[in-house]
Amino acid sequence: MAHLSMHGRLAKQYWETYRPQALEELGTPEEQQDHFVGLDRRVKERIGSLADQMLLDVPMQERAAARNAVRAQARELVYDQEVFLPKEPGTEHREM
Repeated sequence: MAHLSMHGRLAKQYWETYRPQALEELGTPEEQQDHFVGLDRRVKERIGSLADQMLLDVPMQERAAARNAVRAQARELVYDQEVFLPKEPGTEHREM
């Protein structure tokens, strides 16, 4: 069974907390795991390519210094689109 990186673990924890119905609709625990393995891979790839794209806007001599900040910004954007999906009604008060 494939292991999840921090992206997949965070997504799974988020869904367990804020999207329990959607999580259940994914199917069996194995099907849920497959979903998060795929999500994990997709998020990793998207963060990498988005960060690379964003770095092109940074002057060459500043890229090394900007890499971590750009990567964090890319991660935030991708998480908003892929991980932090709308919370289900009744879960808004919960905390992870």
